Amino acid sequence: MNDSLRQAVLDVLDYLLSLQQESVRPREARARLQPLRGCHPGLQIDLLVEEEAFDKSVHYDVLVRRAGEGTISLSYCHERAVPWPLRGVHRTNEADLVRVNTNILQVDAAMACLDFIWDEAPIIQRLVNTCLIHQELERQPISLSDAELQEAMNRFRSAKKLFKAEDTLRWMERHGMTHEKLETYVAETAIVPKLRDRIADGHIEEYFRQHSSDFDTARIARFEVLDRRQASELAELIRSGREEFFAAAERAFFGAAERGVPSAAGLFALIERREAAPEFREQLFAAAPGQLVGPVEGDTGYALMRVLSVKPAHLHDRTRASIKKVLFENWLTERRQAARIEWCWGNVSKTSSV
Repeated sequence: MNDSLRQAVLDVLDYLLSLQQESVRPREARARLQPLRGCHPGLQIDLLVEEEAFDKSVHYDVLVRRAGEGTISLSYCHERAVPWPLRGVHRTNEADLVRVNTNILQVDAAMACLDFIWDEAPIIQRLVNTCLIHQELERQPISLSDAELQEAMNRFRSAKKLFKAEDTLRWMERHGMTHEKLETYVAETAIVPKLRDRIADGHIEEYFRQHSSDFDTARIARFEVLDRRQASELAELIRSGREEFFAAAERAFFGAAERGVPSAAGLFALIERREAAPEFREQLFAAAPGQLVGPVEGDTGYALMRVLSVKPAHLHDRTRASIKKVLFENWLTERRQAARIEWCWGNVSKTSSV
């Protein structure tokens, strides 16, 4: 161990001792870690946190890594606490997840019930993305002002229709959340747009120059019918002028509602070129206003689309917001590909490629 690494170990131990002696909470502990990282830029220093639900006690462990070498794990435990290696030594398949009346659902049984989701890559990606976002925020924290946190809480309550204090309390009870956990959840959600801004900063204009046509927009009216033959016949009637598009859309809407399968899509939509399916993208963006496109196979039937307008992209606020999302998704994709991902439950063969 060279002198610089030895000094880093001593500094980390001092840091851990101060956290325990001063009963520092996790948010402040992560903030205090930043100066320590700054003193040792050649090392990767990560903080691990475990908080006991019943008494809110916190145990900290720090991992110190040097590129191409091993990892040093450091922790400090006061006299009456349980050391890090002895925590969670019960068998995982004996862990209880939830008790409903006298029935207990264990973690392994819950995972078996949810195993069907493993074919849904977006769900898996969201789980991995959450870990990657947390890791990035631990490495380079982003803070919220009290006003920003309150605004985020107001948006959350409005979205959940929690207009009264008792509504919020009932929601917290149903979801097993304390006020502190709810505040943490809302804060983490509100920080993600700030992280997106940070990642996209300085790259928006260049990305637009290279991919401007991806953000061309088509404004359309659309509806779906269940049967392909019926959709083709209806398209011919509309093109020949024997059927009016919006009258046909109205009949299709009432017909779907009577069958109990109303379309989730609205009548009007704005589509960016990059969002359009490849099988009809060129046809859609080459169409003149008023022209009919389709039928095109959709989620619940076959879509007929009437083009209202097609406009080339401009770098205004909406386009900037779209580019930020693209850059953020690209960043997450790169991080997922580079990450070491270990699934503890579910079908590993289905999740290992995420």
